[in-house]
Amino acid sequence: NDISNEESNIDHIVNRYKYHPSILEIKKQVGNVNKFNFEKVSRENVLKELKTINAKKATTIGNIPCKSLRDNATVCADILTSIINKDFSNSSFPDKLKNADVTPIYKGKKTDPTDKKNYRPISVLPAASKVYERLMQSQIVEFISGKLSPYLCGYRKGYSAQHALISLIEHWRKALDKKGYAGAILMDLSKAFDCINHDLLIAKLEAYGFGKSALELIRSYLTNRNQRIKINNTFSSWSDLLTGVPQGSVLGPLLFNIYLNDLFWIQKYSEVCNLADDTTYFSSDLELKELIRKLEHDSALALEWFDCNYMKLNTDKCHLLIAGQKNEHTFAKIGKDLVWESEKECLLGITIDNKLRFKDHINKLCKVAHNKVSALLRYCNILNFEKRRCLMKSFIESQFSFSPLTWMFHDRKINNMINRVHERALRCVYRNDTSTFEELLIKDGSFTIHHRNIQAMAIEMFKLKMGMGPSLLDNIFKLNPARQYHLRGNTDFLVPPVNTVHFGKDSLQYFGSVIWKLIPPNILSCSK
Repeated sequence: NDISNEESNIDHIVNRYKYHPSILEIKKQVGNVNKFNFEKVSRENVLKELKTINAKKATTIGNIPCKSLRDNATVCADILTSIINKDFSNSSFPDKLKNADVTPIYKGKKTDPTDKKNYRPISVLPAASKVYERLMQSQIVEFISGKLSPYLCGYRKGYSAQHALISLIEHWRKALDKKGYAGAILMDLSKAFDCINHDLLIAKLEAYGFGKSALELIRSYLTNRNQRIKINNTFSSWSDLLTGVPQGSVLGPLLFNIYLNDLFWIQKYSEVCNLADDTTYFSSDLELKELIRKLEHDSALALEWFDCNYMKLNTDKCHLLIAGQKNEHTFAKIGKDLVWESEKECLLGITIDNKLRFKDHINKLCKVAHNKVSALLRYCNILNFEKRRCLMKSFIESQFSFSPLTWMFHDRKINNMINRVHERALRCVYRNDTSTFEELLIKDGSFTIHHRNIQAMAIEMFKLKMGMGPSLLDNIFKLNPARQYHLRGNTDFLVPPVNTVHFGKDSLQYFGSVIWKLIPPNILSCSK
């Protein structure tokens, strides 16, 4: 609908939503803060952004090639700095930078390619728009980062899918080590980026402490946007973008995170991990019925939040995972639907089973890796050593590099399976059928996949110790209070008491703290 001048007034928008549940919750959590407004940008920052423009990507205003803009960055920086500062002062985002060509990207996953729901719209914006947006983004992040939930893992520097998964899986291991139950409800939002209500977003930003001129600039950025569909060299007619933020933009993901942030403050019994439109509620209890009650209670709160915030839940994509010793198949009620538990589910690219053994996930990784080794063997005679080794690192070893800390604990049989595919790849690269696996590793100057995972775990712990890691890991790797008093036996991280091997000793908290004690002091004293 067309927005009248009265309705587009910032004060009117803020007043209209002042009793909205999200606004009340934000003000309760944030309290009184200094108002944020955009500051003038320096020539050095503009020049830096101009030099990062990808010359192979989209053109900028007037079909000027991006390469020309980047190559002449020194000349353009003064003019663009003046223009950007004037626009910031006038709280106005240039209309010509709002026109986007939208390319539909097929989601795959064996879905129907003729159904438009199975495509993700990616906006290709002028390069100059991204320069503007990055300069705005850096100032917003500096102000808002301390107010964002640590469990909001998408589109944030220093956060990843692995961190979201670790928070869930380590919580489960701790509960199962105490002979309890752990569970999670996996939720998927439908077209989350496209459902963001502009006025409610503005009201939320005001509640977080954004000043009027900053709100007017962001509203100018959001409104009067146009887009058209591009398929090969064919274009649709232009259409208005009335809701949502453009996917493919710089500011879009940040504004999405801010819009979603207050969802993490409403739960009572559960914790939430999120990455983009995947939201998972997880909890634990010594009694199965009490665990289900907790999950149902907080998922009901989430449904209310989605409804109040104009977001739609894909109820047919909601899943329930329950771990723990039980004799019955159970279910949870989500809204009006009954969701029965699954034995395994794919969450953020990792197949999680209800016994936390990750056998299915690792079997899949090994199968893909074996197929790629077979492909490499077919071309072995026409590729030199450097190319063979590069392909092994890029396409075979990389299969085991995604979120390895989530699945690194498994039995010896599965570990041998991983080593076999790794050994097969090394034999292909070095054309060597006689050396042992250990000799091949020494020749390659590399480690087994398991040892790499241990190294990755130690690096995460080191980052946390140096204050460079995400705060959601604070409850997993707990610093030893004795370290500040230089007491004897200080090992930086506490080794927790455990009851079982599979869930207790095979956990990041326990195993990581034990490994940390074995690292030489000269390495632990490093600052980088």
